[in-house]
Amino acid sequence: MNLDNIQLFILVYKAKNFASVAKKLNVAPSSVSRAIAGLEEQLQARLFQRTTRTLTPTQLGEDYFHRVEALIHELELARDEVFNQNSEPFGSIKVTASTSFGEKVLSPILNGFFDRYPKIRLDLVLSDAQVNVIDDRFDLAIRHGALRDSSLVARKLIDVRYALVASPNYLARSAKIEKPRDILAHRLISFAYSSFNTEWSFKKGESIESIPIEPVLTLTTASAIQKSAESDTGIALLPNWAIKDELKTKKLISILPDWQVAGADFDTSIWLVYPSRRFLPVKTRAFIDYLLAQV
Repeated sequence: MNLDNIQLFILVYKAKNFASVAKKLNVAPSSVSRAIAGLEEQLQARLFQRTTRTLTPTQLGEDYFHRVEALIHELELARDEVFNQNSEPFGSIKVTASTSFGEKVLSPILNGFFDRYPKIRLDLVLSDAQVNVIDDRFDLAIRHGALRDSSLVARKLIDVRYALVASPNYLARSAKIEKPRDILAHRLISFAYSSFNTEWSFKKGESIESIPIEPVLTLTTASAIQKSAESDTGIALLPNWAIKDELKTKKLISILPDWQVAGADFDTSIWLVYPSRRFLPVKTRAFIDYLLAQV
């Protein structure tokens, strides 16, 4: 079947007349009419009802349009994909991530990305609000925890584990912590969310113990919690990606390292989320591959 005729059918369907399509393509209206008639002959179906003044899609024409428009769009994306694979990625990418993840994880590695892809520009929107990827026209979102929107494509970036931490100074002047319930004698710093600020759960082997807590301080970002813990305020529950460097430099000390600790869920992840489409722009795929290799 002639793809040019199918593309011509799509143009005619949208314009609802032969003349405007012919003018756009700089051909005679009769050639457009013949091409549509030829397509109808191939399909053995009438796609348009014709009068001297109007051109109206039939029900079969309506159904055919909705099927082939998506297929032609996929073919065009595939063509662009092959073309772009042979050229250097370029253009703008709009990405959103949480404030702390952007500051702690993304910002330090972006220099290497721009060295590798100098023609790509990045619009990185850091926000702790969950944006609408489609409506706000984001190419990529980095999201934490459970995913709710099944219309988006998701790819795991990292697994997240939490650790109980405090500063050396705080631990030196405070009561020892030898078992989970000992934390109740300490000042606790928590995320403000209900899944973190009412209880913390501890797991060792098959044993799970949930401890009701009353934090002295709740905050909305991992960076703020980390800074408070470093400033000797108390004990904090923080994800591994937020405190990797601080644990290495001993600014923070891991407490009860033999226990898994969590707020709502022991198994949680950070995801790369993007609009559901088969062919990703090369620039977006380049950024995704870079994050998967670096984070």
